[in-house]
Amino acid sequence: MTLNDQKRIISLWMQFLDGNEIAFSQLYCLFFDDLLIYGRRVGGDNEMVEDLIQDLFLKLYQKKITLEDNTRLRPFLFRALKNLIYNQLLRNSKLQPLPDYDFSFDLNYTIDDQLFLTQDQGLSDEVYRMLKGLTGRQKEIIYLRFIHEMSFDEISEIMEINIQSARNLLARSMEKLRKEAILAIILFFI
Repeated sequence: MTLNDQKRIISLWMQFLDGNEIAFSQLYCLFFDDLLIYGRRVGGDNEMVEDLIQDLFLKLYQKKITLEDNTRLRPFLFRALKNLIYNQLLRNSKLQPLPDYDFSFDLNYTIDDQLFLTQDQGLSDEVYRMLKGLTGRQKEIIYLRFIHEMSFDEISEIMEINIQSARNLLARSMEKLRKEAILAIILFFI
């Protein structure tokens, strides 16, 4: 995200807080696609995520939530959507009848393999295999850092970890990919 994009977001947010409904509509349009894609990757289906994004923006509109730092709107929206999806999936799990065997609902905030890694993206089988070997949190941090170009400060807020942990997680993720790439190259020449 460029400095101009961030300035535009802050400007629209401030205009909205001052009562400009058009600015609010522009914020919604500006964030909708990124939030939808992220929400699907966190674990929600299209319809549920769309509904939750609308709920999120409705709450913003009704309550005119003020942030301590107006530059933090983007990570706030991502984290809020993630929490809404978690709560919705938790509610849905309580509505499902439990099977007879020992069942534990394990919801984690990960980027879905099927959405993150598809052959349609032109990834080679080897690259696909390497990325598939990452943990959900590793995929999520790579997605936030390189697809959405978020800062470590923003990532730490969304993933609810401290900044140094975010840096370490990304470094470990990239190191794992490097090792896998080197191994693939060596095996190619053997």
